[in-house]
Amino acid sequence: MNVRSLTITGTDDPVGVEIADDIQGVTTVLRTTVPVEPIPTTTDGFVFPVDTAVRLDVTEIRIPQYVNVIVRDADGRTVAEGTNRTAARVPPGTYIVEIVSLAVKTYLAVEGGVETTTDDVGRRIVVRDADHVRLGVRSRHEYPAATITTTGEPRDVMRAISCLGSSLKTTSPERSWPTLRGHPPLVELGERFAAPDGFEPRDADVCIEVPPELEYVVPVTSLAHYLNALVRPGATPRLVVDGTGYPLGGETDDGRREFERAVHRTLAQVFTLDCVARTEGLYPVQCHERTAVAGRVDLDFADLYAQSPAERLRAYLGVPYAAVEPAVPTWKQTVDVVPAAENVAYLPFAAADLARVRCPRPAVAANPRSPTVEEFCRSDVDGSDDCASVRAQLAIGDDDQTVVQLDRADSIEQTWVGGGVPVGASKPTLAACKRRLDAQPSGPIEVAVVSNSPEMRAETDVKDLYGLREFVAFDVEMYEDLTRAELRDVLAEERDFVHYVGHVDHRGMQCADGWLDAVTLDAVGTRAFVLNACRSYAQGMGLVRAGAIAGVVTLVNVGNEPATRVGRTLARLLNSGFSLAGALDILGTDTITGRQYTVVGDGQVVLAEGKGGTPVYAEIERTAARRCLIRLYGYPNTGWSGMGALYMPIIEDNESGYLNVGEIGEFVIGAEELSRVLDSERFPVRLQDDLKWSDALSIEDVLG
Repeated sequence: MNVRSLTITGTDDPVGVEIADDIQGVTTVLRTTVPVEPIPTTTDGFVFPVDTAVRLDVTEIRIPQYVNVIVRDADGRTVAEGTNRTAARVPPGTYIVEIVSLAVKTYLAVEGGVETTTDDVGRRIVVRDADHVRLGVRSRHEYPAATITTTGEPRDVMRAISCLGSSLKTTSPERSWPTLRGHPPLVELGERFAAPDGFEPRDADVCIEVPPELEYVVPVTSLAHYLNALVRPGATPRLVVDGTGYPLGGETDDGRREFERAVHRTLAQVFTLDCVARTEGLYPVQCHERTAVAGRVDLDFADLYAQSPAERLRAYLGVPYAAVEPAVPTWKQTVDVVPAAENVAYLPFAAADLARVRCPRPAVAANPRSPTVEEFCRSDVDGSDDCASVRAQLAIGDDDQTVVQLDRADSIEQTWVGGGVPVGASKPTLAACKRRLDAQPSGPIEVAVVSNSPEMRAETDVKDLYGLREFVAFDVEMYEDLTRAELRDVLAEERDFVHYVGHVDHRGMQCADGWLDAVTLDAVGTRAFVLNACRSYAQGMGLVRAGAIAGVVTLVNVGNEPATRVGRTLARLLNSGFSLAGALDILGTDTITGRQYTVVGDGQVVLAEGKGGTPVYAEIERTAARRCLIRLYGYPNTGWSGMGALYMPIIEDNESGYLNVGEIGEFVIGAEELSRVLDSERFPVRLQDDLKWSDALSIEDVLG
């Protein structure tokens, strides 16, 4: 059965069905007790929209991982839940069973009784008094519905930002779910403003007033998108709700910075309270954040859920931010945007992430230096370059001579939209961001590992680290000592990832017969890459400009041994579902060398979706005899597992969901439960200041 990007086929080993979404490049597997042939059927009656549906002549479905399920009646009301490892049962009737946290939105329509339990493998769903189930699925892929044209004049940019909220699929508190926000329309520069009918709000209950200057217009991007607000000129920044004004910032010497902070706090407060209020709607799950604000805010969330967006917003704004702050999650991304017309087109991508958008102070030149002066330098391959002198020449291209030191952000990721080379932040290009939206991988995830340096053969074992994923197909090819023509061909082929191990200098990437300069390439077909070599920024930008979406590169010389460690760690992080930008954050906390890497292009690229939706990182500390504390951190990606999704730790009797970004929660557990957690999926673990992997840890490693 094939509709749009979705394919549902029967499988024999093991028996069941495979759901493949070629646009996202993800596969979901459901197991059955007997072989089954999917039969196309109607998509009616699933409560939620589905792209395609099939009939399966079985009454038992097994999901080989721990997931939560929500059982709803024909009207969509929740009648039972199976969370963590808990069971649930409902009598015969008409139900929709929603299977949560799979890479494809998955529903079962059943006529009969439903029972769901878990075992050592995952979750089991059994239907009684029936002879079949209907399986409905929907792709999580989102694409902008239109393109808005604007001039660079601030008043026109205001109109363009006012259109970003048109992608919201609801203005109820459910807009806090990433799948119900949609991707904002794209924006492009033109000679006049133009928007399709229905995209530009004419009358609005919620307005944002700011001075008509880009320094004030650009920072309200995400707030305007989330509130579906009209942005209009005003002498003093404020949020206007049904005629009532709420100041955005105070009268301080640092007025614009205070304005930006007020915008960010307002977005965080409204978003967090929406995440709490939505528990009164279609997803009445236990929410940790609701517990965190209980007793601190005097709000009737059941009543608020039924109110209009403006009424609800006024109630939210009547609560002091300090009362909500304990529940506000770590933010996913901060985007520093130089307030210039040519950067306006990037704003929809920032809004898609609900990013905190700032307009930077004047750039500060920096001269990052590698601390590994005495170590082997990959650029010094022919004896002609002195490491110290090479380090003084960043070799980053004529158009990127300024190295920019940004103000630190308290978010997981940081992005720089402007000229120069950022330290500690990703640098996207507009073309790369659009390519990510257009990318349509199909079939296995194709990876090429290229080793063009005999000294670096130790890193080639990354080929064995890609593909360590059940239900995610990888096709990994190994290449050694490629010539310039051969490397050019590998880079030109359409594939998902190229992992280059070798040497880079001002001449390009080292090959068996010389150097290949990425600037000379006409076309690059690989979606993403890592150039694990000294000062590979310029070559990485060359690959992005020639057609790649994103890559991990270095700004300075990196030592041989720590760089090899970074390469191996990066391979495992990408394999575990982290985006390039998310992986860079963990690399930066792992080693000094890791902080010398950056992302060029769109750092939101994901090689393989995480098994549990949101990739997680853990810190584990021994607390007592045979006991330990495990602290979990979420790394949301852009899209269906973005800001606002819930993560359910499958730990002991936990029944609460947690917002999936930053520190999720901490749990004290014993040896038996620790064993189950480590076996649940592969994820990075920090243990005694060392970065390990869950599948390589034993109970004795942790508890002694």
